[in-house]
Amino acid sequence: MKKKIEKRIEKIANVPYRITLFTIVVLVFYLIGLWKFSFFDNQVKIIKNLNSITEDRVALENNIKEMLKGYPMEQMVPYLLQKDNLTAAFLVSIAKKESNWGKRVPVLDGEDCFNYWGYRGIRDRMGTGGHTCFDSPQDAVDTVGKRIETLIRKYELNTPEDMIIWKCGSSCAGHSDYGVKKWISDVSLYFNKIIEK
Repeated sequence: MKKKIEKRIEKIANVPYRITLFTIVVLVFYLIGLWKFSFFDNQVKIIKNLNSITEDRVALENNIKEMLKGYPMEQMVPYLLQKDNLTAAFLVSIAKKESNWGKRVPVLDGEDCFNYWGYRGIRDRMGTGGHTCFDSPQDAVDTVGKRIETLIRKYELNTPEDMIIWKCGSSCAGHSDYGVKKWISDVSLYFNKIIEK
């Protein structure tokens, strides 16, 4: 009888422990369920964002290919498409203004320098007008793209109005107001066509 009483006392003593353990187990499963729901909900959002980004990128790529079709700059499309959207948009829109996508270019010994942006970085090979001659279309896109990426990221120049530094340098004082406005307008036209699609 004494043993029965001790067992009942032991069972009664363990009831709160059992209730507490049960409560903890239920709470853990509840939290796991919330986490899974939140995790999967976030996964769905991420997938939707990736789809949107992919669709935007495909539209940008198609737009650039269509714009440059038949122009000398068309040979640079594979390298342009390796750049982020903003850099690619500036490369294409500035090249339209500065060279009509490669129809007006500096040359060296009668050969195209692949400089469609009016870029003037010092190199061993310099073309007409003191413009840089690049070794290949890829060299051109990589070099000019790197400069544009620096202007975008380091100096936060992310609109054609901001990027007027490309035309003027540190100051537009030596340029006519009309010329500055025309450069911004022309670059904006193609920049916006690329970015907005």
